[in-house]
Amino acid sequence: MIFIIRILRFLIIAAVVYFLFRLLWKGDLFGFLKRKKRSGSPKPLEEMKKDPVCGTYIPESQALKLNWKKETYFFCSEECKQKFQKLHK
Repeated sequence: MIFIIRILRFLIIAAVVYFLFRLLWKGDLFGFLKRKKRSGSPKPLEEMKKDPVCGTYIPESQALKLNWKKETYFFCSEECKQKFQKLHK
């Protein structure tokens, strides 16, 4: 009889541990810890510039630049840059 009680006690404890583990694993605790370890420092956001010809926004590092009348203009493509130059000659 004592043997059966010990087995039942072991099964109940194992089930409780299993369900607690599943609850924590499916919950946000382990996900948060995994994301925290994986993620490094976030990259800074880059300023977006608006193309004056077509209105497209592009990252400043990828934009074509044109200095004209003491002002810098940013373009998404060589075509837009040339259109701007033709209009403002």
